[in-house]
Amino acid sequence: MELSTFVSTAAMTTESSRPAAPETKGPVIVAAGRRVDVPGTTMPRFPPENVPLVHTRIHELIEREHPVAVVASAACGADLLLLQAAQEAQSQLHVLLPASPEQFRESSVADRPGNWSEIYSDILRHADVKVLNLPDGQEGYLAINLQLLDTAQAVAADYRTDLLAVVIWNQESRGDDDVTAHFLQEAQRRHMAVREISTL
Repeated sequence: MELSTFVSTAAMTTESSRPAAPETKGPVIVAAGRRVDVPGTTMPRFPPENVPLVHTRIHELIEREHPVAVVASAACGADLLLLQAAQEAQSQLHVLLPASPEQFRESSVADRPGNWSEIYSDILRHADVKVLNLPDGQEGYLAINLQLLDTAQAVAADYRTDLLAVVIWNQESRGDDDVTAHFLQEAQRRHMAVREISTL
């Protein structure tokens, strides 16, 4: 599924070049969600044919909220669609990766059909990227959820604005090992405002 890449002037990470926040500040958005499904999967969670629909839903959210910053990882699917929409809106982008950019590209971006790798490269050029070097597998995925939420809380405090957790998924957990469900539960435990966007 091809999706054209948006190009915009992104916020830099220094105080002097940070975009001026409006008098009425939008929130900091922290997000997690589903990757696009492998073609032919028997239990769809984010079918590739739904990318345009989810793209529209995310843009509607960004237009409503006008976030000053977005904190997310950068996997194909929910992460990159949100970051792309936020880049177009000139929000500051904070990207957290559990491994080096090239390792993450191979494991979580370029392994699904579409131009995700192109979008990923563009986002990394315009974002504040932090590589965490977390353990492989489930332990690392759960750890990055906590790091995303911690970072977003710090950024929101810096901007003195609200925080909104956005979960882009099929709204159903697949079990105890569901990383997206873990993100939602942790956001709720921290008493964050939560918005869900369906991928179905």
